[in-house]
Amino acid sequence: MLARPSLPAMWGAARDAPAHRSRLPVSLVAVSAATGVLVAAAAYTAGRLGYAASPWADRAYWLGQAFILVPSAARLLSRRALSAAGTATVIVVLTVAEYLVKVCYSPAGFSFPDELEHWRSTTDVLQTGMLFTPNNLLPISPLYPGLEEVTSALAAVTGLSVFTSGLIVAGTAHLLFVCLLYLLFHHISGSTRLASVAVLLYAANSHFQSFDSMFAYQTLAVAFLGLTLLAAWQLTAAQPSRGRTGWLAIAVMAILATAVTHHVTSYMLAATLILITLVSLVTGHRRSAAWLGALALLAVVSVVSWLVTAAPATVSYLQPVAGGVLRGLTTLFGGAHASASPLSGGPLSDWVLSATAVVALSAVLPVGWWQVWRRHRREPWTVAMAAGSISWYAIIAIRLWVTDGSELAGRASTFVFIPAAYIAGLGMMHMVEAGRRWSVRIVTTAVIAGVLTLMFDGLANGWPPYWERLPGPYMVAAYESSVEPEEIASASWALAVLGPGNRFATDFGNFPLLGSYGDQNPVGEVDYLYTSPVFTRSDAAQVRAESVRYVLVDRRLSTELPADGEYFPNSATVTYTHPIPVADLRKFDRVPGVNRWYDSGNIVIYDLGAVLNAP
Repeated sequence: MLARPSLPAMWGAARDAPAHRSRLPVSLVAVSAATGVLVAAAAYTAGRLGYAASPWADRAYWLGQAFILVPSAARLLSRRALSAAGTATVIVVLTVAEYLVKVCYSPAGFSFPDELEHWRSTTDVLQTGMLFTPNNLLPISPLYPGLEEVTSALAAVTGLSVFTSGLIVAGTAHLLFVCLLYLLFHHISGSTRLASVAVLLYAANSHFQSFDSMFAYQTLAVAFLGLTLLAAWQLTAAQPSRGRTGWLAIAVMAILATAVTHHVTSYMLAATLILITLVSLVTGHRRSAAWLGALALLAVVSVVSWLVTAAPATVSYLQPVAGGVLRGLTTLFGGAHASASPLSGGPLSDWVLSATAVVALSAVLPVGWWQVWRRHRREPWTVAMAAGSISWYAIIAIRLWVTDGSELAGRASTFVFIPAAYIAGLGMMHMVEAGRRWSVRIVTTAVIAGVLTLMFDGLANGWPPYWERLPGPYMVAAYESSVEPEEIASASWALAVLGPGNRFATDFGNFPLLGSYGDQNPVGEVDYLYTSPVFTRSDAAQVRAESVRYVLVDRRLSTELPADGEYFPNSATVTYTHPIPVADLRKFDRVPGVNRWYDSGNIVIYDLGAVLNAP
């Protein structure tokens, strides 16, 4: 009786072409992914035509995602090994298809606030020819101008719009990062299959299709992070594929580029290099520790230098977030009652999927740790991955017990999933190896099902939220669903007629549009102007103190509760039980000296110049 093949034979590097042709060739995976993009785009179109709440439109979206994810995962996890080129092709197909689905959600212009904020900064660079132009929407953005520099250069050279140039830059950076991640996993493990499994698991993070590929500074910065880590591995390899001088130059430039592109990513890069340096020392790899220590020192110096000389406002920008996390953890470890939030605020099916995915990944990570201890405890990069994967449990704690922890945990998943995906992939490979005692086919099918569960969870509980998974009618305070032609028209009118830079009071939905399309300076914490039936002397005094010249009133605030929970940006947390009374929104019609300059039916712009200039 023939012995079953060994683990390396089944799941190894697959340098040779497979002996038998697979029933699922790479070409069919690509065709299926293209079909999935078309089906998802059709579901989005149905949503725009008024069928967003229809079950069949939602099912069409998930059918499109199944066309993309199922063949890709099945082919990469199949027992019939792919060549290295075939594996890379499937990973590229998966990444590009998911990015195109993201583009199809808003194909005519940016609609998410983060993208509108960076669109404003990029436009400022093109208009002024200068960096560091203040951006009232996101003041920290001009201080980290890497994304804007690249995008404005592309727009200036090609004549393309900022929107089209931004899509190209964001898509290229996202694909580059995924490819670099695959190469890094492959070099660390020496296994094409493990690298592909790890990339699939990374694609299960809730921000893979959204924040990781948006036109935002983190999207470009993580590509530089991946390039730095790959160069660092090459410098520490016993026999680097090319000369160390070239890789050193790449590492230095990538570190510097990360430092000027995104604050958090540069901090994570420095922390990662420090971690691998310490692990190299502990495992006895002193030469590797020397190279990594030098890169870590450069990263720290770059971060601190940029922070001190160009971006000191970063401290005050990040302080509220760090303070919230510390308060939540202090409450948790102090034994006091913490305000827990569910794993998913959506339908029961999404909650169950989220809970299943969290439990599955939490359970498989210890299996990967055990394999690291058994087989790889002298390998610094693998041990560093194991140490970094512990942060997975930290973001679960943050998600459950820190106020607004869901958003923070989601943002952190971009970085946490790098080590977690690798170690989880190592654990899954061991499960398949152990499954030889029973049935490789059964265990492999179970692994495929587990990976797909994680990937579908990332989509169901990522962004956009369940209530705007499909584009649909206007919603109050609803991010993308608050971006409609009427809102864009009012913001464009403000720029054309009133000129740029006016201080505006506005609601949550119109805030990013006034700051981007309108080039105005919208003001936060303006509840007092909307939530009372009369305009008082105290209100007038506050208007003068904040130099608010114009008030934009969207009368639809009286028709429904805010989807995001708050009507106004940067306002104190208020629990609304009913919409704002329409009389409160119309009170400016009765204020002497206040002029109504614009009225589209839903949106009205009032001029408070007389109030502002009153003695």
